[in-house]
Amino acid sequence: MPLPHLVDTHCHLYLAQGESTAAAATWERARATGVTQAVVPAIDVASSRTVVAMADAARGLFAAVGIHPNDTASVGAADHAAIAELAAQPGVVAIGESGLDSYRDRAPLSAQIASLCQHAELAIARDLPLILHVRQAFAPMAEVIAPFAARGLRAVMHCFDGGPGDLEPWLRFGFYVSFSGIVTYPKRDDLRAAARVVPAERIVVETDAPFLAPVPKRGRPNEPAFLLHTAEAVAVARGEPFAEFAARTTDNARSLFRLPRG
Repeated sequence: MPLPHLVDTHCHLYLAQGESTAAAATWERARATGVTQAVVPAIDVASSRTVVAMADAARGLFAAVGIHPNDTASVGAADHAAIAELAAQPGVVAIGESGLDSYRDRAPLSAQIASLCQHAELAIARDLPLILHVRQAFAPMAEVIAPFAARGLRAVMHCFDGGPGDLEPWLRFGFYVSFSGIVTYPKRDDLRAAARVVPAERIVVETDAPFLAPVPKRGRPNEPAFLLHTAEAVAVARGEPFAEFAARTTDNARSLFRLPRG
């Protein structure tokens, strides 16, 4: 039986544990399971430089440059200038991850909002999608992002972690919605219900590796090779044949990030 073609729309390969070649070995395992392309998002300037280098060195890897909301407390103009410069490099297909996080208190919300606005402006200027991180901040995120969406911002809700009622603004904005291994957790019927109502042309999947390993890999560091389990769970939740769902999410990811096809 042929392997599915899948795109991991969000994996932090540079956080792979172990020997210096861990990221390369992790990516080879993923390719052996049918994950042919992946977007590797950064969390700060240093990791942004790292992901640009990774995209340049490895077939099928693409970079997203940006500053995670939890890392915005001490961010200044020089940091955003560095991100803007890196955004012009080959292999960069998105800005992020960026957003708002009220679950952790590592950065004031005002600093997170300022950084998010900088990233949204850059995404529009470069015509790149914005990878959005949101935890316990759906309402303020929608308020901040709405003016940018009206200007044509393209974006994906990374690791969506809400119920059907939390989808409304993002679908109205025309954003994509990405589901991670959380959708496989037994108690997350709300998330599976949300997966059922996302339009077919707006749904994608991710691992968020090395975090959020799906069932049956919970308790282990996550990796792109485990994407198959998440994709299968979402297909089951939507009542769709897996092969069709895999093909559709791959096509969606390639459209969103303008990845090579074939």
